[in-house]
Amino acid sequence: MVRIADGDRDAFRLLYDRHAARLHGLLLRLVGCRSAAEDVLQEAFWQIWSQASRFDASRGTAIVWIVLLARSRAHDYRRRQRRQPPPPVSQPGASEPGSEVVAREWAGLVSAALAQLPEEQRSAIRLAFYDGMSHSEIADEQSTPLGTIKTRIRSGMQRLREIVKPRDRVMAP
Repeated sequence: MVRIADGDRDAFRLLYDRHAARLHGLLLRLVGCRSAAEDVLQEAFWQIWSQASRFDASRGTAIVWIVLLARSRAHDYRRRQRRQPPPPVSQPGASEPGSEVVAREWAGLVSAALAQLPEEQRSAIRLAFYDGMSHSEIADEQSTPLGTIKTRIRSGMQRLREIVKPRDRVMAP
């Protein structure tokens, strides 16, 4: 890291060659999209290059610092994604006439079904499916045990299926 802080491109290249693949795998799990993981990996290595002088060996190893830095960039990416409006709901055959109407009807049906759930289940499902948070992140956000969050989501999804199922025969294209 000292060599990188001094601008040694060969040391940086060696660091990249040793750790990029493993970091890419971690980032792919965190952001869920290959192209996004590549972008976040590039951001992380740019930060490593530009801030190598901030590395403090007395606080931990270089690999731990690098992983934490990359993980932080992934969380930044996910926060940015949450602030953007979700993409429109896409249904099979979306180019068919009237498909937008069907998609809106389904969105309304799901919204109404969600409203019938207890708040604990509804909020956990929204955080998981609309905000893309992991079960662990939801547990941290809601200061609730992980097992409880998993149960709320599973029970809520089962209840949603029960609510929507009788109507889905009527609305199926």
